[in-house]
Amino acid sequence: MNTFTRITFLLLITTLQVWAQKPDTQLEEVTITANRTGQKLSQTGKVVTVLTDSTLQKYATQSLGELLTRQAGVMIVGAQGPLGTNQTVSLRGAGGGNTLILLDGLPIYDPSQINNTFDLNLLSVGECERIEIIRGAQSTLYGSDAVAGVINIFTKKEGYRPIGGHATVQAGSYGIFRGTVGVNGASKVGYFNAQYTRLRSDGFSAAYDAKGNQNFDNDGFWQDNVLLNGGINLSPNLIWKVRGLYSGYKNEIDAGALTDDPSYNYRNTFKLAGTGIDYSYASGKLTANYAFSAFQRNSVQDKSTFEGNSHFAEIYNSWRTTSWLTLVTGVDLRTQNTAQTNPYAPSLEKNLAKTTLFSAYATALIRTDSSFALELGGRYNHHSLYGSNATYSINPSYLLSNQVKFFANLSSGFRAPSLYQLYSPYGNKDLKPEMSRSLEAGVQLFATDKRSFIRALYFDRAIKDVIAFQSLSVEPYGKYVNYSRQNDHGLEFEVSSRFKNLVVSGNLTYVTGRVTQTVNGRDSSSFNLFRIPKVMGNATVGYQFTKHFFSSLAVRSVGKRQEQVYGLGIVDLAAYTTLDVYAEYQFNAFVKLYGDVRNLTDKQYFEVYGYNTRRRNFNIGLKFDF
Repeated sequence: MNTFTRITFLLLITTLQVWAQKPDTQLEEVTITANRTGQKLSQTGKVVTVLTDSTLQKYATQSLGELLTRQAGVMIVGAQGPLGTNQTVSLRGAGGGNTLILLDGLPIYDPSQINNTFDLNLLSVGECERIEIIRGAQSTLYGSDAVAGVINIFTKKEGYRPIGGHATVQAGSYGIFRGTVGVNGASKVGYFNAQYTRLRSDGFSAAYDAKGNQNFDNDGFWQDNVLLNGGINLSPNLIWKVRGLYSGYKNEIDAGALTDDPSYNYRNTFKLAGTGIDYSYASGKLTANYAFSAFQRNSVQDKSTFEGNSHFAEIYNSWRTTSWLTLVTGVDLRTQNTAQTNPYAPSLEKNLAKTTLFSAYATALIRTDSSFALELGGRYNHHSLYGSNATYSINPSYLLSNQVKFFANLSSGFRAPSLYQLYSPYGNKDLKPEMSRSLEAGVQLFATDKRSFIRALYFDRAIKDVIAFQSLSVEPYGKYVNYSRQNDHGLEFEVSSRFKNLVVSGNLTYVTGRVTQTVNGRDSSSFNLFRIPKVMGNATVGYQFTKHFFSSLAVRSVGKRQEQVYGLGIVDLAAYTTLDVYAEYQFNAFVKLYGDVRNLTDKQYFEVYGYNTRRRNFNIGLKFDF
């Protein structure tokens, strides 16, 4: 039975379960990210997945990358390696740098990275209160990098009484230990949350020992995270917010595929400080935010240092002008710079390697009745090097009989060149931004409670002026250029249901694509989804056996992939399927015991040629609320 058949069968069983049970009566989920204003999921035409705090608690044993790669259309290459492994986010087949990561609604990216990407190792599920995944081009509301979609990570902010606290202790395979302690509270004055997390692991060898007798050493990981959030109610309508996050880790890495290195250490730190206000009035809300983030990566072995700083400031307003029209308007300014010292290349000075991007946008949300909705939006961007560009969004939806939603989304996105692509020895200051056109259309069926649904859709994304590295025969032997086009398309199926005692969810994604390069006026086309499967799927079934005991079973299946390896050409990576079990016992309102076994069948598989992934492993933990 191939991967596609196996996952299709699992999701058909899951789908039958959705409509065979009586749904619960909890309130419908709301999305904030889809339109920068609260909307019920049944009323937005966007393709949204919401992971609530109760859901995230079931993933407490996993890394953030592991959690995300189980969602529809998401592939995090490297998430199954030892902690600290480089992770590449791919949404619906898009390459690294085309999915924007938000932290509490603010864009976070590392200006010192080649593709401007954020390292998911810097956050753990323990810092997260809620995650929203919005698929399709979202650049009109969120700017650069939101080509394939947006992942918005909301951090923990407050408790449910004037003062309280929580602590978690967890241990498991590969010598892993995670301890978290925090204090929080909320009152008429405001709210606060402060917590510290220590995470360590003895790990396992990142490089795969193909001969099986070379005694590769384990690659360990040590991390400290501090999260601070607070808000003061200056008036009944005005709140002042502050936030801060420090994350620092050291990990051991190997020299390369199939090659051990017992002395290669890497350090990575991330610091964020931000503030803002929310002013609510009768017909809307005005929001202003500012955030500063600093990244630093150091290689202990070769003494290289990579620093990146960014400033982000925004002000936007959501105004319900009439009963059928809401206007969202805003401006934002982001600046970034990098300084890099590398013994193998010329240094970059931060006062030279810097850019500024200013944007203004407006979106109209039209709802003429309880059934029809339409989003129309546009954004203007001005970049300090390449000049100006614009994006648009057209997103109609229709809710039939309050249970069947038809939706379509035609939108554009863009990705500005990174500082490395502009200023490095291989840089090109004449680079244009990557520009995309994204189309998706589908249908979503809701149960009466709106919390159970089945969604099926088709998507198509075309990107022009793709930035790629072009080899040269003379120094510096390479240069970044705009010389290709990329087109990806596919199908996506998702089901989610919550009943009195039963929780069922699943997803299936099919994606394929090609990249077209123009050389000397001639086009050549080839398959482009390296390390990305054409077919992947997930299915989870959980049951509340008693008031205190819950358990779930999860299956993840990933189709075969291809990878281009230097000296070997195209290498096939075999398909794989893994099975996980999870259980928790809630002793009382204050103490919970939880644990899991992942990769229960001890499957050996590879996400990247020559690098290991986790074999069968377990975790067990205790969570205290007081």
